[in-house]
Amino acid sequence: MRDAYLIAKNELLVTIRNPYWLFRGLLQPIIYLVLFAPLLNGVAGVPGFPARNAIQFFAPGLLIMNALFSAGFEGFTLQDKVESGFLERLRVTPINRLSLALGFVLQSSATLVFQSLVLIVCSLAFGLRLDPAGALILLLLVVLIGVTMASISFTLALMTREGGILAGITNTFILPLLILSGVMLPISFGPPIIRTISRLDPFSYAVDAARALVNGALTNPSIPVAFTVFVLLAALALALFVRSMREAVA
Repeated sequence: MRDAYLIAKNELLVTIRNPYWLFRGLLQPIIYLVLFAPLLNGVAGVPGFPARNAIQFFAPGLLIMNALFSAGFEGFTLQDKVESGFLERLRVTPINRLSLALGFVLQSSATLVFQSLVLIVCSLAFGLRLDPAGALILLLLVVLIGVTMASISFTLALMTREGGILAGITNTFILPLLILSGVMLPISFGPPIIRTISRLDPFSYAVDAARALVNGALTNPSIPVAFTVFVLLAALALALFVRSMREAVA
């Protein structure tokens, strides 16, 4: 745990020294919040819209979207370290390989929590009404999603060793996951086949749970479902990343 803390601390200091990486992931969600959320105001009055106003519908999903994109592109930072020889130098150190992987994931999670808090504050300025207890639970769900996506991205970075291939794989999978999760528009508005396919998207459960938590519906059945799904996915993805890290720094 000490080694994991030292790696995470070092990576956070690197991030703070170059704030671009800290706010890079926030740019796209804030643009959506400023430009896309107002477009939903007209849709909010349509029968069947699952929220009393557009911001209550869109802001919770925006937190999931930020976790999906921000953590999903963490692999590029690891590829930079591979190219600079950082991992090669670690071969001769006594650092535990599990701690090395955990350190990278901890840094990613800490960055994601900061970004989520910034998005929540921005959403409050747009009229979001937030349940405090639900918000804390939602941050925990966001961290689980971040661990899942960052671990997958790190693993792909170690497997591909090339930014172009990593970018192609990441964009190919993230965009469909985003659309089918219901962040942008209610899935209930789509045809039956889209509604059926969306059930295969784990992020659709996270978005449903996020909306329930923000509104204070802490007994909503979507919440335990989302946590179950992402606890399992986070454990599996982290195990794969640890294995890849041990092979990369053997």
